[in-house]
Amino acid sequence: MSEPTVPLGGISPEKMEEQARTRLARADLQGAASLLQHAARDWNHVGDDARAGACWLLAASTLRLAGKMKEAGHAARCAEVLPLSDEVRRGVDMELAEQALASGDAAMARERFAFVLARYADLMDASLRAVVLQRRAVAAAAAQDDRAAAIDYRAAADLMQMHGQPADAETARLAAVSCLARVDAAAAEILWRDIDRLPPRDGTGAARRGLVGGQLAEQSRQPALALARYGMARQGALDARDAATYLVASVQSSMLMEQQGQVGDAYARLASAWVTLGDLLGRDTAAAMLRPAMKDLRDRLGLEEFRRVREAYAERRRRH
Repeated sequence: MSEPTVPLGGISPEKMEEQARTRLARADLQGAASLLQHAARDWNHVGDDARAGACWLLAASTLRLAGKMKEAGHAARCAEVLPLSDEVRRGVDMELAEQALASGDAAMARERFAFVLARYADLMDASLRAVVLQRRAVAAAAAQDDRAAAIDYRAAADLMQMHGQPADAETARLAAVSCLARVDAAAAEILWRDIDRLPPRDGTGAARRGLVGGQLAEQSRQPALALARYGMARQGALDARDAATYLVASVQSSMLMEQQGQVGDAYARLASAWVTLGDLLGRDTAAAMLRPAMKDLRDRLGLEEFRRVREAYAERRRRH
């Protein structure tokens, strides 16, 4: 094979690929994509379709992540017209599906993900098939077909469970619960309870399970059950040192308490979270995270009532 041309000041396409990987590691998406496109053209020039296709594909994905959809589509089409291996062509078809989804064309994305599942069935192991099923589920949910999304999430969960990925399987099943909750709350509750038959594997699992279960119970107008499940989420998040989930569960339960007329408990839940997150992340960070929720509570209660509740909480703290 002849030597590739080197239009960028004597830089070989191999070197451009290496530099692109460095740019990606630094999150310089546009810089990496530019290098990959230059490398792809050089590989095209010397007739190395495999290397050119791989570069165009990675450039397309990088441009999509950078929000450059027109350029991403061009890069994908440059790869699509080349004679590629089945593995790379599968990647190109996946990329086209992801571009459709990112562009807001959920129907086209579903079609393209379905094509990948059918066309490359013999070239995908269970893990990859589970990934594609979950991406099609995302597209189905975006198209407001929540039942279809739940079916795909459950199919992905079954594959992951069979191949020794129980944590990922539970995540997919909980995603199915969230989808079903929008169209069939009773079926969603049955599925959530089936998940909850086994104890959570760790704090992260308990946090995720409790948060989804709490939202489901709240939607079904079961406030006591929702609060119990949010409590599971808060404890799990605390065990996992997951500040974001702890915050969400605390704010959700505070708002639910307020709706039940328990304004003192609603304030106490936020105040307790402020202290806990301060221990985890520092006072300034905790204040930045909780201040908006506290302000919202104050605005809903009115300044006078908010002060009364705050002073009552402070008095209880002093007595204990």
